[in-house]
Amino acid sequence: MRGGLVALGLAVATGCGGSAPPVPGPPADSAAAVAAPADSLVLTTRSGHQIWFTEGRDAEDGAGGRCYERSVEIRTDSSRIKVQLLYVTSAPTELRPGSVRAELSRACRTMAIYQVDLASGRPTKLEDR
Repeated sequence: MRGGLVALGLAVATGCGGSAPPVPGPPADSAAAVAAPADSLVLTTRSGHQIWFTEGRDAEDGAGGRCYERSVEIRTDSSRIKVQLLYVTSAPTELRPGSVRAELSRACRTMAIYQVDLASGRPTKLEDR
């Protein structure tokens, strides 16, 4: 009985496959077809930590200008630390040993300046903009 059900299931699946036309994808020039930029190394600190731009988001300012805000990841030979909830449009800079300075971006505009600890990835607000 069990073998008959398996055979029936295979027959139904085989009989249904290939009969429906393929679902068309988005046009090649649509926004959905545009791939996000690849991860980019933007800074290597004196201590050897690498600061990378990773995934991001499209953003628009109030005047119709557009930008791509990127998330930040801290990499070493043995670890990758994602800096949570920090999207930037410019590369972080080394602030002091063990930390970098990053400008939080929202709607293509700098909203605040953060110090990011390289060991933990924890951002600490330095000032609002």
